[in-house]
Amino acid sequence: MAWILSWKARDPQIPVIPITAALMVVVSGLLMAEPDFGSTVLFVGVWFVLVMLSGMDMKKISILIGSGLVGVVATYFLYDNARHRIDNFLGGGTAYDQVDLAHKTITAGGWTGSGLWLGMRKLALPEAHTDYIFSVIGEEFGLLFCLAIVVVYLALIVRVLLRLIDEEDLFTLLAGAGLAVQIGGQAFINILVNLGLFPSKGMTLPLISYGGSSTLALCFGIGLMLAITRRNPFLRREPFNLFPPETQR
Repeated sequence: MAWILSWKARDPQIPVIPITAALMVVVSGLLMAEPDFGSTVLFVGVWFVLVMLSGMDMKKISILIGSGLVGVVATYFLYDNARHRIDNFLGGGTAYDQVDLAHKTITAGGWTGSGLWLGMRKLALPEAHTDYIFSVIGEEFGLLFCLAIVVVYLALIVRVLLRLIDEEDLFTLLAGAGLAVQIGGQAFINILVNLGLFPSKGMTLPLISYGGSSTLALCFGIGLMLAITRRNPFLRREPFNLFPPETQR
């Protein structure tokens, strides 16, 4: 999608946003058919960020936001998986559901934790090695260690965005920002779920949760992020302009 949106730098008349919107709808439909509502939300969020960075005006952005809100409401009434997750989140936790168990686990270790392998609450927590690994870290290493993990993710995202500030190639800007949003968004959705601030999504914590395929995919994403942001000082980049000349008069 970043590649398609970057066509705008060469020809502003190409309908890049409708093309990427069609691709987004196709991918979202396949994800929701699994069902995987969490990944759908993340993918649509990445697309929205790319569209904003590509130079869309505020009026169209407002229309997109309104359409997104309508889509969420429609999804609630038409998509069972999303409705159940939202209802469980808004209805509050019970003594035996994942939200309550995760809260008890992450706070059991206090600020410094109970020690490696010494956590007991995690034994009653479903998917403790994947979806709720952050709660296990809180129990065994403490809330201060959890805060350090959040700082590391923030540092990664901020470092990428700072690297892209003076970028002259539109594709590099969009692709780098999109990958950063994808990885960072997945991390913070997982953390918010563990803290009980977001509906359960079944989403892993990047580079920490157990899982070979997830780790490989995330490593590929970070590798792509490094590859597209590296710069040869002897090559000149083609500058881009987000808006056509006639709009600047």
